[in-house]
Amino acid sequence: MAASARTPEAILRRLEWTVLRRLDGLLQGDYRTLFRGSGIDLASLREYQEGDDVRYIDWNVTARLSTLYVREYQQDRELTAWFLLDLSPSVDFGSGHATKHMVLAELVAVMARLLTGKGNHCGAMLFSSKIDRVVPPRTGRRQVLHLLNLLAARPRLVRPGTTDLGAVLREAASIIRRHSVVFVVSDFISKPGWEKALGMLARRHEVVAIRLYDPLEAQMPDVGLLPFQDAETGEQLFVDTGDRGFRRRFHAAWEQAQTTLQASLVSAGVDCLEVSTEDDLLDAFVRFAHMRKQRHKSGVGDLLPATAPVAAAS
Repeated sequence: MAASARTPEAILRRLEWTVLRRLDGLLQGDYRTLFRGSGIDLASLREYQEGDDVRYIDWNVTARLSTLYVREYQQDRELTAWFLLDLSPSVDFGSGHATKHMVLAELVAVMARLLTGKGNHCGAMLFSSKIDRVVPPRTGRRQVLHLLNLLAARPRLVRPGTTDLGAVLREAASIIRRHSVVFVVSDFISKPGWEKALGMLARRHEVVAIRLYDPLEAQMPDVGLLPFQDAETGEQLFVDTGDRGFRRRFHAAWEQAQTTLQASLVSAGVDCLEVSTEDDLLDAFVRFAHMRKQRHKSGVGDLLPATAPVAAAS
């Protein structure tokens, strides 16, 4: 592929023609289903229904009428979105034509362009072992290109050491003051113990976790004796991939990690989108839109996160 075909301008132009135009038609302008804001103007009161967010219960009215009532607010016309973007070494992995980093860049390009095209503001925090760069929220196509240029920059903003997602989320919570939509885009290969920090962030903001993964991370092929290096720590070892027992243990460890991850996200109370390096980007957003519509129709608020695999960039 020619180098010019991978420039931020070329990537964004291609996505605008191949994804954004078709996505806008599919959503028919209902982009707020994907990205919901939180207003500050009280619109009305109504009786509590099963699945309503308990944070909006009006206890004064409830005490007077002996029936649970919740407050409804007029949503802000403009949203602020933040992208917490994992640029740690493990995100450079990809077994096929795309790496997790490439998928991350194209997802951000589509989401940010979709939002800024409606007059909303987007900002970003780029992190490896901790936050390396903060991009203040702005609107417009130029902001999207700025983000893509930062993601394409070499050398990467990478610090030595294992990613500490908990520290990243705590720092992000101290930076993001206004209620926002927060996308945590990561492979979630991190030091343990980040669940509480994610849950605290979700109490103040609408948070969506986007987990990047590659199919080879789930199933080890039989390719003989190979050297492996931990992308986060640099630790090296030789592995006999021809050993069936090892391949079974490898897959079992992956499944256990997924179970633990999903439990952590449920505990934090956020939506989770699982994004593969092998699938189609338009399908990803169609499935994303479907998941968000179902979640909002059910009225579960932040109490019960929806988890659904979605496709990714091709």
